[in-house]
Amino acid sequence: MFASIQRLTVRSRHYSRRTSGFTLVELLVVIAIIGVLVGLLLPAVQSARETARRSACTNKLKQIGLAMHNHHDARKAFPSGFVITGTTPNYANIWSDDMRFRGNFVAWGALILPFLEMQEVFDQLTYSTASVNGVDVGRLVSSRSPAFVHTRPQPAYSCPADTLPTRRRTLTGFLANFGPSNYVGSYGSDGSSGGQLCGAAQPRGVLFANSAMSIKNITDGTSKTLLAGEVSTDQKHWTFFQSSDPNANLDGQGAGAWAGVPAQLKFDGMVLRDVHPNRPLNSQLPQALIEGTDGQDGFGSKHPGGANFVFCDGAVRFLSENIQSASSPAGTYQRLGDRADGLAIGDY
Repeated sequence: MFASIQRLTVRSRHYSRRTSGFTLVELLVVIAIIGVLVGLLLPAVQSARETARRSACTNKLKQIGLAMHNHHDARKAFPSGFVITGTTPNYANIWSDDMRFRGNFVAWGALILPFLEMQEVFDQLTYSTASVNGVDVGRLVSSRSPAFVHTRPQPAYSCPADTLPTRRRTLTGFLANFGPSNYVGSYGSDGSSGGQLCGAAQPRGVLFANSAMSIKNITDGTSKTLLAGEVSTDQKHWTFFQSSDPNANLDGQGAGAWAGVPAQLKFDGMVLRDVHPNRPLNSQLPQALIEGTDGQDGFGSKHPGGANFVFCDGAVRFLSENIQSASSPAGTYQRLGDRADGLAIGDY
């Protein structure tokens, strides 16, 4: 009897020791459960981070839109897309051969600095008066600005979802290192196949060379007309020329420029973009580009599914990359880029 009780006690102790830990199967089950939970939580965390980045980007575009309107209140017009001096605002003259290879023209991003509470940055820019129809509408950025402030990125023009380069490459004989930017103006839907403001006709958007558009010129309505939008490092400008010189190709870093049009007028796409059907929203091309390629000269962002735009009423809206885009009849995307086409805007 005593021996039976003793054996039962030993077995009980053995059973207790055996059940105090985890078996291999139990451990694998726990690991699998943890993996499933991580798999469920990680996308949620990433989504939350993207939501925060997109919200911060929206706020920056709202500030840009507010600065544009403050400029309008002070100057009775939105700023020029960029200012060309030494010529009359006639597009046949602006895009003539003698003007084609001049550059360093100040852009809207520099013109609104005082209205972005960045007067101290504006004051560091070297400039000369530019008169259009007898009205001072802008400044001309010089290559000798103190401390080259125009070569540096500015937080006001940087989207949190993208990583801008800290400097631009330079090309001998030209200044091409204007500070990078994630925001460019909209000049409409009528760009050439090369994505540049070529031709004698005035663009149909709001921002362009020597422009001075007021709200009264936007007859389609300020809530239905694009003012500016995003451009990321994925939307690269066309290659200047092919060369073994590592400083020759200026498109490698992508995005735009906030201070002005670098090097020459061929780089107007660094400060202005259009909504031409040849350049769909968020379109990308490989790094190896050749002169004349136009698919990367449109708008785009690092946000999944589309990009943020500020409209002429100051509101910021996120446009889907699947927005209707067509040339004839004009798609919704193209109609939003035109300030006075008189066409109804569909859903977007």
